[in-house]
Amino acid sequence: MYMSLSNMLGLALSSCALVSASASSTDDTMIRRQVNANSVSTADFKSRFEQSGIVPEVIAALDPAVSFYASYKTSTGQDALLVPGSTLTVAEAAFPFEFSVENLGNATNITTSTRYLIYLLDADAPSRNDPSARNLRHYLAGNYTLSNTPSSVLPTAQRLFLPSAASFPFTPYQPPQPAANTGVHRFIYALYTQPPQFNLANFDSVGMSPETSNWSLPEWRMQLGLGPAIGATFFTIDTGANNGEGTSGQVDTVAQGGVTAAASGLSSPMYPAALTALTLAARLMV
Repeated sequence: MYMSLSNMLGLALSSCALVSASASSTDDTMIRRQVNANSVSTADFKSRFEQSGIVPEVIAALDPAVSFYASYKTSTGQDALLVPGSTLTVAEAAFPFEFSVENLGNATNITTSTRYLIYLLDADAPSRNDPSARNLRHYLAGNYTLSNTPSSVLPTAQRLFLPSAASFPFTPYQPPQPAANTGVHRFIYALYTQPPQFNLANFDSVGMSPETSNWSLPEWRMQLGLGPAIGATFFTIDTGANNGEGTSGQVDTVAQGGVTAAASGLSSPMYPAALTALTLAARLMV
């Protein structure tokens, strides 16, 4: 017995609806995984810096002792964890609402009174092909302190906070705004333990310049007497997309727990049935 035309169309529409529902469910899963983020191992941090070319192109070496995170608001208003390699829009690259760390016990010479400093730099200023202002500093602040409060995005991480009495960054946050069509810019956050002498003294006390472009990291480390970074993460902004504003919501799902959700419902097992029904219906209408 042959299926009627109306039944074929009904099957096609039902199957397409299931495909759409599957795609929506997939999108919801991505959002949930983005908000309820999973830990990233220090080995993964290290390998992603190497895969990106940041090591050794920008930083000679990175052997993180801790997993260092920033948390940001997505374009849809979700709280998200910045994992190494995330791609953000210019708007999403606003100042993080939270910094946090895991595995702090793996770092050496850490006590309850230890303070930390954090920077953000653009490794590809003014453009990826011509980084003549490489290491453009967008933020530098010391006196971050470890909180007993867990991260609101990753409960296994502890928040870092800046006491109000010490909330005067050496370089106030300058939101990244790379020019359109200047390539994919890599923005690096790094975390260091702060020498105690800077608990009460600013960095200019050792001759650090307020100039933000062409920042020499080796010279800066020598000026302040810093050891290597104990943690770092990075994000990118693709200035060739969305009129220079970058792409939104492209999160490294492998680092977020192995989620590889499809971008559309075409990978749904219901898609072939929908396509077959639509094809048969079209033939009968000819």
